[in-house]
Amino acid sequence: VIINLLINAHDAVGENGIITVKTWHRKNRTYLAVEDNGSGISAEIIHNIFNPFFTTKTRGTGLGLAVSKRIDKEHGGDLIVESTSGEGSAFTLGL
Repeated sequence: VIINLLINAHDAVGENGIITVKTWHRKNRTYLAVEDNGSGISAEIIHNIFNPFFTTKTRGTGLGLAVSKRIDKEHGGDLIVESTSGEGSAFTLGL
């Protein structure tokens, strides 16, 4: 899951992009966030990004985020996204 989030962040940022990984623990849950200052995700498509085979990339199958969300859920967690088009995204994995 973490590798997939890092690959997606890398694909979203340009040559001078910034990817930040943060971790924290609160109330018996551990969180990991992968944040980037890339292109962000538009409001028109953000509700589809965890659907199998949905992709905006020219390569890949569109399964990465769907599988990541399922794996996280199977471990009692949740994968959420916050994004602003043109400013970047943050994917937070909570376990």
